[in-house]
Amino acid sequence: MTKQRALLLSIFRSELCKGQHRTADELLFFAKERMPGISRATVYNNLKSMESEGLIRRITTDGGADVYDSSFELHGHMICTSCGSIKDIMVPTLLSDMCEVSGEPVDSYELKLRYVCRECRK
Repeated sequence: MTKQRALLLSIFRSELCKGQHRTADELLFFAKERMPGISRATVYNNLKSMESEGLIRRITTDGGADVYDSSFELHGHMICTSCGSIKDIMVPTLLSDMCEVSGEPVDSYELKLRYVCRECRK
């Protein structure tokens, strides 16, 4: 494992990312604090690789930058259509419900709910 990849993984496991959804640019900023010579391309390439290996999840947003999630617990996301904030949502029975409804074994899911958050409704 390269030093750059190890650094990114340590950032994902740190308090900087706990319960957060971070953009590639935010991750680059955190990485540069510890490794000033790391390049944007290196961060992006490592994020793409870690996503394809299932180490992190990329969440696409409408009109904003994609964000990365390091939580491996099966969950969905609520995305505010006004401010773009993202909140995790746990639906404990969704996977088993989908298996029952489809009649097929379902391994995982991607759930994105769009809403207007409490702050934006004020």
